[in-house]
Amino acid sequence: MKKILFSLTIFFTGVTPGIAYEYPTEATVRYVLNCMIALGGQTEPNLYTCSCRYDATRELMSFDDYDSALTYERNKAMPGEKGGFFRDNELGAELYEVLLKTRDAADSNCLVVKHVKSIEPTSRY
Repeated sequence: MKKILFSLTIFFTGVTPGIAYEYPTEATVRYVLNCMIALGGQTEPNLYTCSCRYDATRELMSFDDYDSALTYERNKAMPGEKGGFFRDNELGAELYEVLLKTRDAADSNCLVVKHVKSIEPTSRY
């Protein structure tokens, strides 16, 4: 009964702790896979590095800002009128600058792991 009341309270008040700033699963997977490809492939050390970079990015930018910055980055080089829409977008340019700073911070805080050591279990059941 308490769980139902708690759930209804959250539903009706709109309080969603921890969910409001989450990135969609697809964006998370794309980020990590693209990062791993850029580092040389799908290896365990690259997975640790990229998941660290993802966490750092997520802490510094909301998903909406991140998505807008990626859209600007992807489309600013588009030729013609369509590209002009993105090139003339001041908010997109500002968010792109934030994205670049966020990437630099994530890269400096999450260095490429050279070797991941397995932890042996202390007991076997």
